[in-house]
Amino acid sequence: MTYVEPRTNVWEALAGRAPGVPSGPADAGLWHRVADRLDPSGARPVLRAGIEVRHRATVRGGRYVMLRSPEEGGRASYLRLGPEEYQLALMMDGSSTVARLVAEFARIAGRLAPDQVRRVVADLAANRMLEELPVDAFRPLREMRREPLPKLIGGSLAAAARGRRILSADVDGLVGAVYRRAGRLLFTRVAFWIGVAFAVAGVALFAATWQRGSLSLFLVGDSYLLGAVVLVLLNVVALAAQECGHALAAKRVGREVPAAGLMLKFGIPSVFVDTSDVWMAGRRARLAVTAAGPAAALGLAGLAQVIGFAVPATGGVAFKLAFLFYLHTFFNLSPLLPLDGHYLLMDWLEIPDLRARALSWSSGRLRLRGTRWRALDREGRLVALYALLGLLWLAVAAGLGGRLWTDRVRGLTIGLWHEGVLGRLLLIAMVLGLAAPILYAVLGRLAGAWRLARQRAAERDRDADLPRRLAALHASELGGLPEQALHELAAHARWRHPRTGRQLVRSGDSPAGLLVVADGALHGRRPGDPGGTIRHHAGPGGVVGLAAALTGRAAQLDWFAAAGATLLAVPAEAVTAVVGPMPGPAPAERAEAEALFADTPALAALEDDQRLALITAAYPADLEPGAPVVLPGPTHAVVVESGVIAMPDGTELRRGTLVGPVGDGSPGAVAQTRTPVRLWIMPDASDLPPLIGGVRPGAPLPSLRPSAPVAVRPGAGHPPLAVPPGPPPPPTEYDVDGHFERRMWGFASLLLVCALVSVALNVKPGPAWAEMPAERVLLTVERGQTLADRSTIPAGGRRYVAAGAQIRVPDAGQATLTFPGGATVVLCAGSSTQLDRAEVARGRTSSPSGRLALGSGRVLADTTSTSGAYRPLALTVLRAQGDVVNGGRSWYAADLVTVTVAKGTVTVGGAASPASGESLTCGDGVVVTPPAAGPSDDPTEEGTFPAEPSVSVTPSETASPEVTSTTPAPDRTRTSRTPGRAATTTRPSATSTPPSTRPTPSRSTATAPTTDPTTEPTEEPTEEPTEEPTEEPTEEPTDDPPTTQPTTDTSAG
Repeated sequence: MTYVEPRTNVWEALAGRAPGVPSGPADAGLWHRVADRLDPSGARPVLRAGIEVRHRATVRGGRYVMLRSPEEGGRASYLRLGPEEYQLALMMDGSSTVARLVAEFARIAGRLAPDQVRRVVADLAANRMLEELPVDAFRPLREMRREPLPKLIGGSLAAAARGRRILSADVDGLVGAVYRRAGRLLFTRVAFWIGVAFAVAGVALFAATWQRGSLSLFLVGDSYLLGAVVLVLLNVVALAAQECGHALAAKRVGREVPAAGLMLKFGIPSVFVDTSDVWMAGRRARLAVTAAGPAAALGLAGLAQVIGFAVPATGGVAFKLAFLFYLHTFFNLSPLLPLDGHYLLMDWLEIPDLRARALSWSSGRLRLRGTRWRALDREGRLVALYALLGLLWLAVAAGLGGRLWTDRVRGLTIGLWHEGVLGRLLLIAMVLGLAAPILYAVLGRLAGAWRLARQRAAERDRDADLPRRLAALHASELGGLPEQALHELAAHARWRHPRTGRQLVRSGDSPAGLLVVADGALHGRRPGDPGGTIRHHAGPGGVVGLAAALTGRAAQLDWFAAAGATLLAVPAEAVTAVVGPMPGPAPAERAEAEALFADTPALAALEDDQRLALITAAYPADLEPGAPVVLPGPTHAVVVESGVIAMPDGTELRRGTLVGPVGDGSPGAVAQTRTPVRLWIMPDASDLPPLIGGVRPGAPLPSLRPSAPVAVRPGAGHPPLAVPPGPPPPPTEYDVDGHFERRMWGFASLLLVCALVSVALNVKPGPAWAEMPAERVLLTVERGQTLADRSTIPAGGRRYVAAGAQIRVPDAGQATLTFPGGATVVLCAGSSTQLDRAEVARGRTSSPSGRLALGSGRVLADTTSTSGAYRPLALTVLRAQGDVVNGGRSWYAADLVTVTVAKGTVTVGGAASPASGESLTCGDGVVVTPPAAGPSDDPTEEGTFPAEPSVSVTPSETASPEVTSTTPAPDRTRTSRTPGRAATTTRPSATSTPPSTRPTPSRSTATAPTTDPTTEPTEEPTEEPTEEPTEEPTEEPTDDPPTTQPTTDTSAG
């Protein structure tokens, strides 16, 4: 016989033993079968031999036990139990039925919990840890039936999209051998710091390479198709390397790696490594294994970048591999995706359903619903901070995604979108491959929403859905009600399919009704509990809020939806109308019993519904001094409300003491009263009868905890019931949740800085030529519509053009040609050009070159490369009056008859043309800024601009700043904005800086030409000037400041 005093926390006393004495072996005849309905089949569970056991501690001081089934390899199952549950499991030797185990658990844990006992047995059976599985004692796990062929095909396609394994092998021996021979060296302190150095150097080299645009991401040998193939292969390499990091870390903590292989996700080859055996390790070991993958990726990315820098021939492959490493690491560390970052935070904080609860809270706050920050407890604030991390990660992703689009993907789009149907299909495939993790999550959500929409559509047919609602009520704790009452409740009930982590009931609020769990589970916790605490677990058949609906009281717990929860919501009005007044004692006696049961340690951990159910079946008894305390049956128990009773050994028991049950035989008199005593007698203390209705014909299906997750990362399925339900552990002196909250604020601050940096990265434009084939030039239409190779490109359009492309710009238009390295040529209005050649001589510093044939109009050439990976463009402008060739960086204008050099070294027909330092226009009076204006990071081996013109020429004899030369008549067949007028030079405006004797790169405002050509040429120009111009200007000099600026007769060649 057992009794529990108010000052005790466990069942300490057995018959004939004083409190505080450790319990000995249980008497085989002490306990009686509590109730047949707990185990209709009468199965006696037997724990299998060979089960691995590991005792672990939580970060908040709690204790738990991890069990591993005896199967070898990847067929093993895992289960997490509380210490009391594990002691109960040790008693499963075939001599005790499930009913007997209920009484044993009451002795061990100090509380009545028959539902928890049934769940432990079901969990052990589902995870293959019992010799003879008594699954049928509860309900068949799954009905076996043949599925129709279309459904089988659809299921196979869905499985392939989610991730189907196509190759799997036992690699534990291989991974163990690699770890013993070399892998263990990777976990030394020296290797750690070397890896950190590689990671930092790799990030710096990758960022520099990205910004300089020297290496392409999607091109291999100027082929996008070959680039896609190489990226897919390198993706497998990157995933394999990352998974190897997880596998070696698992061996480091002494656990097995039972399986590894290949799988397909949306047709993309991927790699998996089963590290679920790490569940048996401690918290720090799980964190280390999870973090090993991203750490390995960062270190190997840095190593690849260093090798690519040291050996330029491998730079392209190294850049692509590093990009894939960084891409996977970024997605893996996301709090919003069920990947490494989520598992790291979940194992670190030890809060179940962390991601789902955070998403639910954030979505509720965005809709101005949910709990405000000030009303959250410690765990609630940790969940909210997790949601904040997710939002900041989205901000970082948006910034980096914008840079990825502008710098790389847009160039890929330009190259493939105009290459026909196959090019567009390849483009779509490559973009989807980049966004595969996000796409996978989004499609998963859409698929779930589609299934839910179909289910809700079927539920709208109330008459057709009535049998399903009735079945759910029959299988619940309400199943003992009369059939007519169940029909009335089903008529008012509505289905609910809450998302995982959604808060359904808030403590202190009056529930709108009761919730019947048809599938999945609900978790209940009390506000203020330590993080990760689950006080109650309502599985299929459970009912939440029944006591509140009948009594009108506020809820005592916060209830959250677990994964896959399907609920039947019944309005409170319908419950009270159908059930009527609550059965049991009168209201005054019920209040008296509620206060007593709340003060009884063995009953304090029960839910309100469960305590009310015991009170409904209990009845009071008043005894005179000296009267015997009699237990009518083996399952009876009594609770002392007032007075003193004495046990046969003289132990005195007072208010709040539970005595019984004895479990077997006829206990009879178990104590004697010393004073007037008032007792409450419970007929069946080893079971929790339903609060309303009769006893159900069978037990509901317990909530099973199968441990075969779809994913194979530690925490992917998280150890089933990661936190077994029960009271929280005793509080510790150190505020663990406060420490976690401060650290989470630190992570949020770091992510905020990263988000700001990612946004700032989009301020400066990236290399537009990075994904352009080497023998192409980027054509960008600024205004109007440009004709290129018989294709009309609208304003804002971009196109890669190859050698031989003819480009015509209309009168009101303007376009630019961008060469590799950033050098540009502005195609003015009315110009007609042909790209004759575009090449890049590869090397540590690439040398771009191009040749452009000018047919008509005017072009402005800026040969300065904006990237330090490229030398200045070596451009040749082909003209009938002499080719224009630059030497290094230059900024000049050229048309059919004149060349005006603003800065740099330029030769016209072999003769040097000095720089004037003047601003350039397209002949419309609007100054054009050099596209590469601003500081340049050209290679250091390139020289700077000369201070003076490199070739001496004879200055004009006139003091006028205008110099007109003997030029041929303009081509009258060309459409020009100023027919009959050739732009030979410009006069400074009133606001410009007076000309000096030294060319300067500063910009000035220019006006239209002030003089017209006065003479016609008498012969074709030669390659070298033979004499100075003999004609003088026919107009008088202007009043502009005099200058000694040297000029060159451009018409003379």
